Amino acid sequence: MANRTEKTAKTVKGTNPQFLVEKIIRQRIYDSMYWKEHCFALTAELVVDKGMDLRYIGGVYAGNIKPTPFLCLALKMLQIQPEKDIVLEFIQQEEFKYIRALGAMYLRLTFDSTEIYKYLEPLYNDFRKLRYMNKMGRFEAIYMDDFIDNLLREDRYCDIQLPRLQRRWALEEVEMLPAYKSLLDGDLVAMSDSDDEEEEDSKKEKPRLTSRRRSRSRDREREVGDRREVREREKMRERRERGEDEPGPSNRDDRRRERDRSRDRDRRDRKDDDRRDRKKESSSRRGGADNDEEREIAEANALRAKLGMAPLER
Repeated sequence: MANRTEKTAKTVKGTNPQFLVEKIIRQRIYDSMYWKEHCFALTAELVVDKGMDLRYIGGVYAGNIKPTPFLCLALKMLQIQPEKDIVLEFIQQEEFKYIRALGAMYLRLTFDSTEIYKYLEPLYNDFRKLRYMNKMGRFEAIYMDDFIDNLLREDRYCDIQLPRLQRRWALEEVEMLPAYKSLLDGDLVAMSDSDDEEEEDSKKEKPRLTSRRRSRSRDREREVGDRREVREREKMRERRERGEDEPGPSNRDDRRRERDRSRDRDRRDRKDDDRRDRKKESSSRRGGADNDEEREIAEANALRAKLGMAPLER
């Protein structure tokens, strides 16, 4: 009895409202502790109290397919089928965001296409953050406008197969819906106008700036090129005067070899000069000693001649 739809409930999409949820998931909801403890004998007024206690949204999670309280309350609303004014009050109130999400889910399942676009599109301007539990049992952060966009675009969301929704452009062609107007259209138009004005001003000013910059850059390039040419010419003149060829890898190797050879020659010449100087010094020393002996002998013979003595023999 607790799992049966209300007798006064009307069919939705040609079937029992609870049948919008798949049988397997519906049976898991009936077997869950939250359904048995908190969803028994709920009325439309009591659903508001339970919705105020919600802290996250989602479908089923974990390996044994556990339903979230959000999914249980959505099925309970399908079972009791609250009045349209109560559902619209769920959506239009701004204090409790999870009650708004619950009302948006129920509206997407039961209302027709024109009413869905009419009441859900204004919720695009709600940017509050919601906690969403994925199938792994982990929380993810989404926003209210993302939640509404998924309800309008996805075929399956929160593990519920959403009823087919007519395209908005088809309803606009039949004049069942007016053209969509976003609150951001005015800001976008103002931004586009300001961008157009800035582009026009930049187009008027840019040619002058570019022409001046180009002329300046060309003059600088010419000056730098002239300086380089003058330097290269001076280097070429100096090389010609010295009789040097243009620097290359072979010429550099030859110059290094010549430098090494000249250094070796200088070292050899220095050694030969040192040897010659040493020989001269030794010979000069020997010649000076012989001259001294001859002088002494000559002086001694002169003195002996005065005294009438015989000269010394060498």
